Amino acid sequence: GIPLNLDHLLSRARDSGDWDKPTMSQEEFKTLLKTKISTVSFDSIREDIVRFIKDDSVLSIWSPAYFNDLIEKIKFK
Repeated sequence: GIPLNLDHLLSRARDSGDWDKPTMSQEEFKTLLKTKISTVSFDSIREDIVRFIKDDSVLSIWSPAYFNDLIEKIKFK
């Protein structure tokens, strides 16, 4: 896979005003993702994208636990 360029993400987040610190650590990034995952409605997301998926059964694994597991697999540049 392609590693996440945290410096580029930091630049874009600062440009948008979504992050006001001069740096962002890998742990801060992971915490942001975990917070978002814990507050998002997976049912709403599925409803938004189901029309673009040929086999919507692949969406059945989508859950907070699934995405939190994926966070731990992120490679950073």
